[in-house]
Amino acid sequence: MEAPGKHKVVFLDDDKYVVESAIQAIYSWGLEAKGFTNLQSAIQYIARNKCDIVIVDVIVSDVCCPPLIIPAAAEAKIIIMADRVDKSTAIKSLELGAFDWLEKPFRNELLRHSVLRALTLLEKERESNRLSDELKISRSKLLAQQQHLESLNAQLLDTNRALAVFAQNMQREREELEKRAALKLRSIILPVVAKLKNSEALHAFESQFDMLTLQVEDMTTGFALDFNVAMVLSAAEMRVASLIKNGATTVKIASYLHISENTVRTHRKNIRRKLKIGAQYSLRNFLNSRISQARQVSLIKN
Repeated sequence: MEAPGKHKVVFLDDDKYVVESAIQAIYSWGLEAKGFTNLQSAIQYIARNKCDIVIVDVIVSDVCCPPLIIPAAAEAKIIIMADRVDKSTAIKSLELGAFDWLEKPFRNELLRHSVLRALTLLEKERESNRLSDELKISRSKLLAQQQHLESLNAQLLDTNRALAVFAQNMQREREELEKRAALKLRSIILPVVAKLKNSEALHAFESQFDMLTLQVEDMTTGFALDFNVAMVLSAAEMRVASLIKNGATTVKIASYLHISENTVRTHRKNIRRKLKIGAQYSLRNFLNSRISQARQVSLIKN
């Protein structure tokens, strides 16, 4: 088993020669090593330096070493050595966090095996901690993104509501402007048409003036209120529909508009098709009902 990278090892024993021998062996395994014969010196060094493995003789002082070493060693793996096996002390040391227990004297190969096992476990723990930290960071970023998306969604909803209110206001303003324009048009044109109709010189054009009057009235009071009809029908179909609504027959419509009766019939068919009016329904009644409904809606809105 090879040493998994460059690591620091601290070796603590009251026998100077044991320490020197162990340090040489540890260096030969490709590891950094620092030896001590004094417990306090070792603790101070460990506190100032990040160590991976601490190998300590349990009888360096009158107290059990792991409780003193472990706080300073932080993540380091601690291996306990003893001249004889004391089960109660061994168990207590392992409970306090020691990684392994070796009975002295031992061969360097046994120590190397224990050290490498400790380093392998240490690397796995560090990798696990690294992955755990990355997972926490990823979760934190994901949560931040989620909160950002929720904030954007809330802003989008607010914007949509504002646009909806704006559209409603625009629609009301447009309808009001159309109504004012229609009333203005009606107040200007109809009196002029009535004056011309009563003129003796233009008496021959009386039917045309009647047609013009009907057209203006429809534009300002009838179909102008039903935008669905106005959007579907062509200008020619609107003229025919206006005359149908006012009770004109196919013959009269052809005469008023100076078109053939067949053309009028074609317009009638197109009006029924575009407005989805079945053959069983009266076209005149349908158009008048649409105008009546449009007026009621207009009154409710206002």
